[in-house]
Amino acid sequence: MIAIEAGRVLTPFKEITPGVVIVEDGHIGAIGHPSQIPIPSNAEVIGAFDKTLAPGFVDTHTHGRDGHYFGETTETTLELCKSVVSTGVTSLLPTLSSLLPLQYSLEMILDTIRAVRQAQQYNEGAEILGIHMEGPFLSSADTARGSQLVSNMRRPSVEELNQMIEASDATIRKMTLAPELEGSLDVVRELARHGIVPCAGHSTARYEEVQTAIGAGLKCATHTFNGMMPFHHRQPGLLGAILTCDEISAELIADCQHVSPAAMDVLLRCKGTQGVHLITDNTKWAGLPNGTYKDGNREIVKKDQTACVKGGTLVGSVASMNYCVANMVKRVGRTASEAVSMASLNAASLIGFDDRKGSIEPGKDADLVIFDDEFQVHWTMVMGRVLYRCNN
Repeated sequence: MIAIEAGRVLTPFKEITPGVVIVEDGHIGAIGHPSQIPIPSNAEVIGAFDKTLAPGFVDTHTHGRDGHYFGETTETTLELCKSVVSTGVTSLLPTLSSLLPLQYSLEMILDTIRAVRQAQQYNEGAEILGIHMEGPFLSSADTARGSQLVSNMRRPSVEELNQMIEASDATIRKMTLAPELEGSLDVVRELARHGIVPCAGHSTARYEEVQTAIGAGLKCATHTFNGMMPFHHRQPGLLGAILTCDEISAELIADCQHVSPAAMDVLLRCKGTQGVHLITDNTKWAGLPNGTYKDGNREIVKKDQTACVKGGTLVGSVASMNYCVANMVKRVGRTASEAVSMASLNAASLIGFDDRKGSIEPGKDADLVIFDDEFQVHWTMVMGRVLYRCNN
């Protein structure tokens, strides 16, 4: 049994100042003001009197970090799950995509899925809740593909989708695709039938095409504003649909590089806090020192909170989830509770894990993060186990 005394607890439905959380057998036992929650005599007490305790972050779109991608091998995938807890992420969907500098056959795609599935059964870091497939059914248009490699894109196919689902043991939770491609609607319907969240991204879809896809089961938009046509008042496109359709939950990379604070504010004014969930979209350069890195035939320049193809486009993100949460508060003007909701509960709800994850409530998994006023992570707990402590 563990008792955590914090200067502030964000559930995130409410703020308790100060607050106490009791953890027992890997789950939340009780939460409240110190006057309401007696600390058992046999409990280990953790004091965080000048810090904030919040639910652990849930990242449903992350490709890798520390020089590796999820799915390279089972072993490296396990190491990434151990590493990412230092950023406050306690559960995630490893994201497999078309951006690797190789020409991937279907069998190679299935191998990466199997590697993540194998890791899911044994990992001892952030919990793998399933898989997010970003592709391979994406648009090759210049305005949509971003850093995705055209050579790795494939025509939408229900048959290939079902092979991916089988390889994952039915643990794929999200799939990003371009809804305007021939055959995509059939894939969207099949995803919905399997309880997988269909996401629109890397797409040149017209507004009307997105509306049709919503009718087929589309529920999410991948890294809103990025990999899609800019908004035009006569051709609102995918972005227009995201801003106006309550059925779509919007991913957001809040690194202030992919999207400006003003544009993030527009999105939140249209969608509300509940309609947006933060993602990192981290690539393998996250966590690495600044420098130039070889990636197949291209060079990637990593500097501070950005990674770009040399002389070209952004290549995913290298910003951590706690950094994105800080931006939502400091640069977009949202409350800490709102920012934490977008980094935890909203994503958990989208993929059907809000019964276990995303908030501090009795009976839920004890996935917790402690951070300071600068949103630097000092301590992370996954399923009642402290997996990270800051040495400072």
